[in-house]
Amino acid sequence: MDQSRTAKRKKRKGLKIFLITLLIIILGAPIGYGIYLMNTIKTAADNSFVEVEREKSPYREEEVKLGKDPVSILLVGVEDYLGDSGRSDALMLITLNPETKEIALLSIPRDTRTYIEVEGKKDKINHAYAFGGLKASIETVESLFEIPVDYYVETNIKGFQDVINELGGITVDIPFDFKQVGLDNKMIYFKEGKMDLNGREALAFVQMRKEDPRGDFGRQDRQQIALKAIADKALSVTSLSRADDVIKAAGAHTRTNIPLKELMGMRNFYNEIRNQEFTKLELKGEDTYIDRIYYYEPDQDSLEEVTAELKRILEINGDTNNSENTVEDTE
Repeated sequence: MDQSRTAKRKKRKGLKIFLITLLIIILGAPIGYGIYLMNTIKTAADNSFVEVEREKSPYREEEVKLGKDPVSILLVGVEDYLGDSGRSDALMLITLNPETKEIALLSIPRDTRTYIEVEGKKDKINHAYAFGGLKASIETVESLFEIPVDYYVETNIKGFQDVINELGGITVDIPFDFKQVGLDNKMIYFKEGKMDLNGREALAFVQMRKEDPRGDFGRQDRQQIALKAIADKALSVTSLSRADDVIKAAGAHTRTNIPLKELMGMRNFYNEIRNQEFTKLELKGEDTYIDRIYYYEPDQDSLEEVTAELKRILEINGDTNNSENTVEDTE
């Protein structure tokens, strides 16, 4: 892969698939300002658009279009505040079918032990990003579930915080009392019940796992709660100046291969499904230690069940035999 050529096309890493929801704001805006917002979105989208260096997934026989075909979107949260290339702190796979109106969310445990081709061995799935960047993360997820990853949206910590702050914060339902140290090394306290969070607090909310009795699975639930809260808040934005600020913050911290035209085509579908319950899939497994290193070892039956459900929503035929993940370890 030509890293220098790719670097020239990159903007700073970040989120937001929620640019989709902001398109709704334009429809109710005065014509002049609506045109301005559209230009702002187009600029943000152009700056954020980075193709994966391949024509399509090897698990696809034909190209697909968001809003027209069943597709998958991989949300990648990158932990890069230590100054290195970072690693994927959060991986969430969204599969959606515009015909059946089905949408499923699968949070992939960061310590999931699976084969990573760029390493040539099994390792934690979040290490794929550190060794081979976004492309390696996508290919590892595809190999694990034997399905295509059609689109991606990537964010880093600053992008997550900035968008929430520009939205004026989000409101979430705290499942239980807990505390978490923020990036500024100051303790943040959370109380059970409804709570308004700014960007700094929201980041701590989705990062905590040591005090959660469900560990990483509890953290995955909180990530999904925050994701929906951000989308709901974006849809409720009525101030045109705030919409402008959110769009600019999102665009400055976004990397995605979703074309603007397809984002716009998703508007009606998003409005139809945003109030319905999404299917939440869970990859079951067990904790294990190898050479004193912790891993989450997927249960083969669960892996096959999740894979079958993903393929059903994506309308992909084929068996669910993940041979790469059942071979005997050689490392």
